Amino acid sequence: MGGALRAPPTSSQTLKHYLRGIVCLKTIYLCVKILSESFLKMSKFTSILIIVLLVTIINPVSFLRAQTDDKEAPLISDVKIDKVSDTEFKITWKTNEPADSLVNFSLQPNYGTIRVPTADKTEHEVTINNLEPGKVYYFRVASADENGNQSISADYRLNTDTAQDNPQDTSNSSNPETVSTESLIEAINQITNPQQLQEILNETVKAIQGVTEDLTIVGPPTVIPESTTATIKWTTDRPATSEVLFSPLIGFDGNNYEFSQQSTGEAVTEHEVKLIGLDPFTEYNFKVVSSDEFNIVGESKNFTFKTKAVAPGIRNLKIVKVEENSATLAWNTTVPTKALVEYQDQTTGKQNSVGRPTFTTSHQMRLSDLTLGTRYVAFVIAENSSGDRVRSQPIQFITVKDVLPPIISNVTNESTLFPGSEARVQTIIEWDTDEPADCLLTYQEGIADGAESHTLKKEKKSYVTEHVEVTVDLSPATVYQFYLTCSDESGNERRSENFVLFTPAQEKNIIDLIIENFEATFGWLKNIKGG
Repeated sequence: MGGALRAPPTSSQTLKHYLRGIVCLKTIYLCVKILSESFLKMSKFTSILIIVLLVTIINPVSFLRAQTDDKEAPLISDVKIDKVSDTEFKITWKTNEPADSLVNFSLQPNYGTIRVPTADKTEHEVTINNLEPGKVYYFRVASADENGNQSISADYRLNTDTAQDNPQDTSNSSNPETVSTESLIEAINQITNPQQLQEILNETVKAIQGVTEDLTIVGPPTVIPESTTATIKWTTDRPATSEVLFSPLIGFDGNNYEFSQQSTGEAVTEHEVKLIGLDPFTEYNFKVVSSDEFNIVGESKNFTFKTKAVAPGIRNLKIVKVEENSATLAWNTTVPTKALVEYQDQTTGKQNSVGRPTFTTSHQMRLSDLTLGTRYVAFVIAENSSGDRVRSQPIQFITVKDVLPPIISNVTNESTLFPGSEARVQTIIEWDTDEPADCLLTYQEGIADGAESHTLKKEKKSYVTEHVEVTVDLSPATVYQFYLTCSDESGNERRSENFVLFTPAQEKNIIDLIIENFEATFGWLKNIKGG
C-alpha cells in the first residue's frame, strides 16, 4: 500500500486524476487478492492476460462519473514532523480549505489511524505517542471537507532516532503528474513479447504490495534458549527468507559471525530458525537476515543470548546412617550442583530443610534435631550454576537408637619446619566426622608394625564434627604413620585406617654444603668436620 501512493497533486484537475488512479489500483489489488489462489494454478502468460483485462474493464473515469457534482477535495501541503520525545511525535500539514485531520501510521505500510473528525481547519496538527525508540514508522495524512471529499498525502517514513522536520516521501514516483489509465492500457496492448509482459506483471505486483526500498525487521527477535539449542523468531514487513548468523561471545570481533543457519521453507513474514549444536551455559552473539523475492535484504542489529546449563541428574541416593535424633544422606549428581534436602516428620507434618551452597558432584548431608522412633520422608534437590533444579524421588527412614559409630572423612595433614639451632616440626592434622564425636590421634615413627606408638591425650572430651590436632613432637625428614579413634555420645567407636605423613628436611647452610662437597672429593675432611 505505502509504496504505491504518490505526493499530492498541485492542481485540482491533476488531483482528480490522481484519486482515480488510486481507486483503480485499489480495485485491481482487491481483484488480484481474491483471484490469487486461482493465479497460482495458471500459467504466467494467462495471469498477465487476466491483469490486463482487469485494467481494461475497471475504468476509473466511469467509476467516478457519479461523483462529478461533488466539491473538490482539499489540497494537502507542507507536511512536517516535530519530535516531542523518543516515543512521541507531532505531525502538521496544511489544506487549502477547511477539513478534518487524519493520520495513518504503523511499523509496517499497513496503517493504523488517528483522526480529528471536525472539518474546520486549514492548518492541521496530530500528535502520535507511545511509539518505540529506534524504529522505522510509516505514515500518511488525510483530510476531508464537510462534504466528504477526501484527499490523501503521499506515504512517508520516519526513524524515531533520526526524525527530521521534512519526512521522507516513500512514494514510488517523484513525478506528481499521474499517467492516465487509458494510455497505460494502450501501451500494454502494443506489447507482444511475453518476457516484457512478465516484467510488467512483476512491477505491477510490486507496486500493489507496497514494496519499498527497505525490508524492515519489525521489533527485536525473540529467543528461546535451551542447553544445546536456541529458537530465534522474528517478523518482517513482507514475505522473505530466514537466516541467523551467530558466534560465541568469546572470540567474536563484532562483525564476522562464525556460523550461519537458514530455513529451507518458503518466504514468510513470521520467521523461526532453530540453532543446533550449541554449547551449554554459553553466551552467543547473533543477528537475523531476511531477503524478499526482489533480493532486497533486511537485517537486524547484533543481539546476545545465553544457553542454559545442562540439567543435573541425581544418582545413588541412599541413607548412610540413622541415629536417635539424626540421619545422614549421601548421593551424586551428573554435574556440579548445590545441595538441598527437604524432609518432613510423618507424625506431626512438620517440614524442614538443610542445604549447602558449594558446587560439587559428591554430596553428603546430615539431618539433625530429629525425634527418636519417628518416620521421616526426605527429598534431595540439586541446582546447577544457571539455577536449573531437579528433585529426587522420596526416600524414607525411621530414627532408631544410635548403634553405629561416627564416619571419619576428609583427613589431611600439613607439616612446617621452623629453622633454628634445634629444628622443630609443627604438624597439623584435620578431619571430619558425620556426627559429633570425640577423637584421639595416635602416631608412630616409620611404617613397620611393632614400632612404639604415641597417643595425644586431651584434658576433656569434645564432641564436634570438624577436628584439628597440632603436634610439635615429630622429627624433621622422617616418615610417620597415624590413625584416628572417634566415638560418638552414645559410645559407638570407630578407628580409621592408617595414614602416612612425611616431615620436611632441615635446609643446610652454605658452610655445610661446602664441607659436604669436599667430603665427596677428599675423605680426610671428615676428620675436620668431626673435630
